Amino acid sequence: GSDDRVDLVLESKPDQNIPDFIDHLEVSDGSGPVDALAGALKHALVPSHPTLRNLELVDYKVRILDPQSATAAATRVMIEFRDTEVDKKWTTVSVDRNVISASLNALVDGFEYALIEHAAECSLDDDFFNL
Repeated sequence: GSDDRVDLVLESKPDQNIPDFIDHLEVSDGSGPVDALAGALKHALVPSHPTLRNLELVDYKVRILDPQSATAAATRVMIEFRDTEVDKKWTTVSVDRNVISASLNALVDGFEYALIEHAAECSLDDDFFNL
C-alpha cells in the first residue's frame, strides 16, 4: 500500500491558566492519511498524556449516506480504536459532507474518549466534566 504523510500543527490560544502550553508541529507517516493523522496526534499528545501511547486504530470505515446527492453527499466515518494495554475497544462515528472533516472529528472523539477513560491519570479535573 501507499504511505501518506501528514504535517499537523497544534496551536494554543493564550490562556493565563496554562502558562507553559507549547504549540506543536508534528509530522507522521502512515498507511493512509487517517493513520498518518493519528500518528501526528499521538506524537503531539503523548508527552502530556502518556496513556495515549497504548492507543491504536483498528478499523476505519466510510459510507456515503445519500449517494443521490453526488459530491454533496453526507459521509459517515466510523473508527474503531483499541487500548493495547487493557485490550479495550471502542468506536467513534462522525457525519459530515466533507470526508476529511468527518474523519478528523471521529479521530479526535476517539482520542478524547481514551483521555476520559484515563482521567484519573491525566490533568483533567472535575470542572472539565461540568461544562
